[in-house]
Amino acid sequence: MLNYLEKLVRIIYREKKNSRGSKLKDHPNEESLACFLEDKLSAADKDVIIKHLLSCDRCAEYLSVQLKIQPHLSLDVPVPLLEKVKKLVNQEAGGILLEIFLKLKDKAIEIIQTTGDVLVGQELIPAPVLRSRQVNEFKEEVCILKDLQQIRVLAKIQNKDHKSFNLTISVKDKQSQKIPQDLRITLIKGGVELESYLVDSGSSYFENILPGNYTVEISRQGQKEALIDLKVRP
Repeated sequence: MLNYLEKLVRIIYREKKNSRGSKLKDHPNEESLACFLEDKLSAADKDVIIKHLLSCDRCAEYLSVQLKIQPHLSLDVPVPLLEKVKKLVNQEAGGILLEIFLKLKDKAIEIIQTTGDVLVGQELIPAPVLRSRQVNEFKEEVCILKDLQQIRVLAKIQNKDHKSFNLTISVKDKQSQKIPQDLRITLIKGGVELESYLVDSGSSYFENILPGNYTVEISRQGQKEALIDLKVRP
C-alpha cells in the first residue's frame, strides 16, 4: 500500500492542474530536492521548491520516487492535505480495512505504519502527524482508532516483553456510540481461525499472541463489518 507522503505527491499533481501560480524556468538540482526532503532548507527556499513542484511534473515525479525509498520523513504536512490523504486511504481500503504494522521492543511499541488515528492521551492524532513530530514509540501499549463504514473500531495492543502481545478490539456504532449487538470478532492467521468470540459487550480480548501476520474479522450475522490487517514484528 502506498504510504501517506506518496499520496501527498499525487494530490499535488491534481492540485497543480488548477494552479495558476508562476512557473519557474530553472529546475532545482538533486541536492536541493534532497535537502527539501530532509527538511534542511530555509522557509523561503522551501516555498520556492513547493511552487516549482506544483508546476513541474518531472521534478514532482523525481520527488515521488525519493519518497518511496524514504518512508520516515520529518516534513510538516498541511492539515487540509492530511484530511485529503485520509479520505484517499479510506476509499482505497473499501471502507472496511484498518492496517496496523508494529514492532515490539523491550518495553516499547514502535508504529511502523497504520491507516488509523493514534490515541495519545486524550488526543487522536493521524500517523503522518506523529511521524512529522518524530513520534513513533509508545510505552507498553498503543491504541489505534478508525471509522469503518457504520462502526468505530479501537484496537489496543499491549507489549508483553517483546515476545508476545495482548490485543483488545472494541467496537461502537459510529453515529449513536452504542454497542452493536450480535458481534463476532475472529482472530485469523494464515487463513486459519485461531479464536472467535460472539460478544455483546462490544469488546473482545486476545491474550499472549506471538508476533506475526494476523487478520481480525468483525462480523454480524455472517456479514463482514470490518477487517484489521495486523502485522507485529519482534
